[in-house]
Amino acid sequence: MTDIVEDVMTEKVVTCTPTAAILEVQKLMVEHRISRVVVVDAKNKPIGIMTRKDFVNFLLADKSGRGLEEIQAEEVMSKDLITVKPAASIYDVAETMIREKISSLAVVDEDGELKGIVTKADLIMYPLVTKPGIYSVQDFMTPNPIAVKPSHPIFLAVYLMSEHKISRVVVTDKENKPVGIITLADVTMISNLLKPARGLMERKPAFVKGFLVLPTSIHPLTAGDFMTAHPICIDKDADLSDAAKLMTRHNISGVPVLDNSGKLVGIVTKSDLTRAIASIKE
Repeated sequence: MTDIVEDVMTEKVVTCTPTAAILEVQKLMVEHRISRVVVVDAKNKPIGIMTRKDFVNFLLADKSGRGLEEIQAEEVMSKDLITVKPAASIYDVAETMIREKISSLAVVDEDGELKGIVTKADLIMYPLVTKPGIYSVQDFMTPNPIAVKPSHPIFLAVYLMSEHKISRVVVTDKENKPVGIITLADVTMISNLLKPARGLMERKPAFVKGFLVLPTSIHPLTAGDFMTAHPICIDKDADLSDAAKLMTRHNISGVPVLDNSGKLVGIVTKSDLTRAIASIKE
């Protein structure tokens, strides 16, 4: 059975140079539907990585007033890049991801050149699906997830993701039943709205969920305007392997967990599945 990085890693890695504008990096993330871009030097050696979290956190903190086309990747990227060799054990990789609180490792050869990338998405289908019945969802779910109401301002959802270092917030109704979800992918796609002062100054409209929004209308936008409605959910008693299958099939990174009455009791993410993989190291 597969148990080394070389057999699960993604070989075609989307990369950029340190001087690339983050506007271009944003376009790469959206175009390729990815959450990270590896930053490489002239010799194709990884020197950093830029994730959606890096992107959003930088924009929330930046006070320079610059546009996305004026900010370079080297300003935003995480520089302490952890790498791994192709022959490394996936269990060791899972442990590293949990310990370092990261979602990916660059795979390099003996000369330090980039050969691939291994992410939580690459790991979660093994061995949780090949060995069903080991765990249930409630064994590894994160209880009491961060949630907002549809009427809450979108900026509250963005702030909560940044403050709690999470990639998604669940939108719930008055009965605490999920009605939507907002992810970092949603926030990255509308990153120009994270600089509302600049938008108001330049009076440039923005597209939100396919609609044209004028700068003066940005502040009233709510979580309900941005959320993906009818999120895919899973029962707390379901097999953990079913959660892995759902995430892979629908290309998502987290699934709200419900109790028998349909109320939100937790969330299970790729990070939780990675913890499960690390726990069954033989």
